[in-house]
Amino acid sequence: MKISILAPDLSNNCLGRAYLLAKILQRHYEVEIVGPIFGEGIWEPVASDVGIAYKSVKICGKFKPYFQIMKLLNKIDGDVIYASKPLFTSFGIGLLKKVFKKKPLILDIDDWQEGFRREGYSNLSFLTRLKFLVSSALYFYNIGSYWNSLISERLINFSDGITVSNAFLKERFDGTIIYHGRDVETFNPEKFNKNLIREKHKIERSKKVVMFFGSPKQHKGIEDLIDAIRLIKNKDIVLFFVGIEESQYCHYLIKVAKNKLKERFRGFGLQPFEKVPEFLTMADIIVIPQRKNFATIGQLPAKVFDAMAMAKPIIATNVSDLPKVLEGCGWIVESENPEQLAETIKYVLNDSEEVKDKGRKAREKCKAIYNWEAMEKILINIFRKYE
Repeated sequence: MKISILAPDLSNNCLGRAYLLAKILQRHYEVEIVGPIFGEGIWEPVASDVGIAYKSVKICGKFKPYFQIMKLLNKIDGDVIYASKPLFTSFGIGLLKKVFKKKPLILDIDDWQEGFRREGYSNLSFLTRLKFLVSSALYFYNIGSYWNSLISERLINFSDGITVSNAFLKERFDGTIIYHGRDVETFNPEKFNKNLIREKHKIERSKKVVMFFGSPKQHKGIEDLIDAIRLIKNKDIVLFFVGIEESQYCHYLIKVAKNKLKERFRGFGLQPFEKVPEFLTMADIIVIPQRKNFATIGQLPAKVFDAMAMAKPIIATNVSDLPKVLEGCGWIVESENPEQLAETIKYVLNDSEEVKDKGRKAREKCKAIYNWEAMEKILINIFRKYE
């Protein structure tokens, strides 16, 4: 059986979830990923993986995209369609294929798309809101369109099944939870030498590395983390930000970090997925400082599972499923509280036996619940009836 996974944009980080599902499913089925390319090519962190079959259409212009996107219909030839995110360029295309070709359609929801739109919309003035709503209608195909997420979400009951990535989404949409699992053989701390890797990146042994690894968005709480490090007077405690991309917000973050932390800040660009374990190895702590708002209540950062698999001490905020995932194997702090975050960072960096024990427990929990084998069993059970 062949499964066509539809992603809303192959050049955006939204490809990450579709890529994960493809990697797990291809252990049992033939799999392809189909979607538009709004940017310059396949999303950089996964572009080098030749084991994934992509089918795409390059999107350009303002109104031509409506005709270009329709070309995707002829590229989808799976026996079952698995749409990533309730958006027009994935789920919408899948619905058309379901109607005209009678293909079974499963929908995966890993973020609350309408929550993203609500959060952005709430901060706009009346005139800007009006302009945004008109623009969203004209460019309905755009991932950031308010109407795209609103209407697509209203159509989810036309799917033949739903999978979700966390408890909030399950409560809202029902479906089966498929966490952002990780391959614990690839993410294995025993395969990496921390001292050698730090030497490679010219990091002094005396330095304690606090790391944020992920997509640079305002709701990620990176500014709170910068403030927390600033409050810590120990100059050997440094902040590494891995995942910098070419965006206005990233340039702003770098400016803020350099201004507040000076030489205690170091930034790295987007990294291929195969390099993620190496970068995590350098860290003494991984921090996931999510802010609590419409954009985050339905989001569970995948990087928490990367860090767990690598047996890292993890500090996260009390947002979404993070407290449940890290129960017994991490530290939870209040959202948007740099003072509490700073105190917790200092506590964890004491390098006590408790810290090492929680790192070990994090990996054990990831191996038991959040590994690819566990995800594979659930997914196979969903798709078996279509074989």
